[in-house]
Amino acid sequence: MGNHWRGQSLKIRWLLFSGIIGLFFLVDVFKGSCLSKGGERAFSEVNAFFKGSDQEVEVYRLFGREAGPTVLIFAGIHGDESGGYLTADRYVGLKLVKGNLIIVPRLNLYAILTGRRTGLSGGDMNRKFHPSEENKDPDDKIVGLAKSLMDRADLILNLHQGYGFYSPVWIDQARNPIRWGQCNVIDVSIFNLPDGRRLDLEHFARGVAQKINSKLIDKRYHFHVNNTNTFSKMSLHEEQRKSLTYFALAYKHKMAFGIEATKNCSLPQGVGYLTLAVNAMLEKAGIKAEAFPSIFTAVIAEELKRNEEFSGLRVKINDVEKLVLPKNEILLTPGDRFQILSVEAKHSRGWYPFLSGSNMYNGIGKVFSITQSDQLILKKYGKRVAVFNIMVKEDIPFRIETGI
Repeated sequence: MGNHWRGQSLKIRWLLFSGIIGLFFLVDVFKGSCLSKGGERAFSEVNAFFKGSDQEVEVYRLFGREAGPTVLIFAGIHGDESGGYLTADRYVGLKLVKGNLIIVPRLNLYAILTGRRTGLSGGDMNRKFHPSEENKDPDDKIVGLAKSLMDRADLILNLHQGYGFYSPVWIDQARNPIRWGQCNVIDVSIFNLPDGRRLDLEHFARGVAQKINSKLIDKRYHFHVNNTNTFSKMSLHEEQRKSLTYFALAYKHKMAFGIEATKNCSLPQGVGYLTLAVNAMLEKAGIKAEAFPSIFTAVIAEELKRNEEFSGLRVKINDVEKLVLPKNEILLTPGDRFQILSVEAKHSRGWYPFLSGSNMYNGIGKVFSITQSDQLILKKYGKRVAVFNIMVKEDIPFRIETGI
């Protein structure tokens, strides 16, 4: 009887959580149905879930001027695959002509900020998508959010980076069936729906691979279709039965694909390969945009460089707002209340400052009582961009009392 009531309690809590998530999207759907002056739909929206925490998730929704399919793009489930979340972020400002996008560039923010594969729980978040609702770790709420988002999509993409190059036959240590780079991943060739319809994932994925490869001169970087045969007892990848894309297909009955670019290249190249693959997926799905992101390495390298530029930190010291310029020191006295308000930058997304002596990585909006010297570390996504020395006056030689 005790186990029965415990199960009922867990189900009730899960239903309440799902209801809250659903309410957010009901509001979004109402707002998104607004018409422009010309009578055509044109709307974009961002919602932050678990705001201010190290597990904050930003969800961007873009609506095209014409009705069409909805594609959901996940990235950043593994924090050590920077090409994925940097690529997803490039689609946030897209102007859609037809169709809709839901974009989650940083699904696993804690993993990104720490540069690890694993999230706050210490486990792989891409092994936590299973039908059970009784997960008991900090990643549970994020997995639940991702599952709810799937209900709003027709097609789902999950962006990754892996070492080496997938090949259906063994060529060498870098190119073989157990590598992941440069492939479109599917769990089964054809999935039969309960209503008799069939989802032909392999046909779709091969069409996309052909489209990608037509734009890649260097055949070493051509994409293949990697069918993990996850449903089969003979599958080499049983672990995929707990993955995001498998859950989307098996339990949500959605077309779902993993996209893997190789890590055996520069970061701008990796972003370029993923961008090329996402563009092809969107075009194949029927999404139309005024312009898709560039696939050229030089353009991407310059874009990534610009995105890391900032003009200062907006902070508050004892309720007095100040701007800290790059390379300046922050001078305080013991007990000062210090708050990081924002990062002044043209590209405002993905900035996460934190104090090295704190156990929090997402320091925006937090109020700290400073009693000793410290360092403020500024990261753009997971990359360290700048370090500000915080000097408590008792520790500062008179000769360096400059700054704010």
